[in-house]
Amino acid sequence: MNHTIAELFRAQFIAIILLLATSLGCYADESGKDKVLFIELFTSSQSLTNINSNLPPGNATGVKYTHYEIDQISQLQNELSRGLPKDAEQAKQLVLQRFQLIDAAVSQRLENTAKGLVKAMHYGIDRTPAMVFDGQAVIYGVTDIDAATKRYTQWRERSGR
Repeated sequence: MNHTIAELFRAQFIAIILLLATSLGCYADESGKDKVLFIELFTSSQSLTNINSNLPPGNATGVKYTHYEIDQISQLQNELSRGLPKDAEQAKQLVLQRFQLIDAAVSQRLENTAKGLVKAMHYGIDRTPAMVFDGQAVIYGVTDIDAATKRYTQWRERSGR
């Protein structure tokens, strides 16, 4: 099969344009990621009420957050063991029955808690409430997201990050 130089050039030109367009699309996606502030909230059942009242509605523009309530496993354990009989075999049977009643929502909460505990260990978080910003900075004890975000922004500006 004989191809003219013009045909070969046209095919190479189209391939280069497609490659360039794909590459630019990847860079555009990467630059957009830098503009999103990612906040991870680590709370317990005691601090949950204060933090939830200050969450931005949904995922506000420019802010993405994930909330981990990290004491759900111990709460479930308390619920499962509440009112158990002293006889070990009867208690075992009752706990197994209670396990069977766990629905998808409870299962999802437990999965979120497990992920939160792993992340908390990764970040070295030792108390709640805690907010991690962009995986770089942790602010403890603040239950107002706006105030914590302002602190993080000021720190970032001072440190040149």
